[in-house]
Amino acid sequence: MLEFDHVTFRYAKNMPVVLSDTSLKFGKGEFIAITGRNGSGKTTITRLLTGLEKPTKGRVLYEGKDITKEEASERSRFIGYVFQQPDRQMFMPTVREEIALGPYHQGKRGEELNRMVEKAMMETDTTALAEAYPRTLSRGDQQRVAIASALAMDTEYLILDEPTSGQDGHEKKMLMRLMESLQQRGITIILVTHDMDIVARDCTRVIVIASHKVA
Repeated sequence: MLEFDHVTFRYAKNMPVVLSDTSLKFGKGEFIAITGRNGSGKTTITRLLTGLEKPTKGRVLYEGKDITKEEASERSRFIGYVFQQPDRQMFMPTVREEIALGPYHQGKRGEELNRMVEKAMMETDTTALAEAYPRTLSRGDQQRVAIASALAMDTEYLILDEPTSGQDGHEKKMLMRLMESLQQRGITIILVTHDMDIVARDCTRVIVIASHKVA
């Protein structure tokens, strides 16, 4: 279980509150949409979950443990994050090396590392892209590479920020089939989205953010 415990957030002391006294729970194997108007605080929630931002007040909990002060690098052992523009999180010269980067920093080496990378590429249908330069791929392919990078680290939670914006119908269907298969494996999927078709068809729960709170 990943939780917000009465979280309040503002970007600086004299700036307006972005989230106010917000408590949320994200259970194992859920498929959750976070939705609301632009500027409502949706992406801020994901950044607080991943450790890219820290609460002004309140706590973030993982399995009952307070992880509020943990950095994003520490939380990456159980949370994978796919940016709205996934090319911004890619640094390596090939897809294979990009997917291997996370588990390498976890201490994986040799045949064990190779197996983890191959498995993640197979699960995301990115094997044919193994030697491609990630930043030149289509947005849909970049998303699948970012998801493969999270899977190679044996993630428990996968957060995607506006994953279907700018994608055609075929790319959307491919992405949602992948999300459904990961959910069936027990991975918690958290989508920030305005796509009401996906919210209605695929998500088991919807969190609407308005006026800096859960509506």
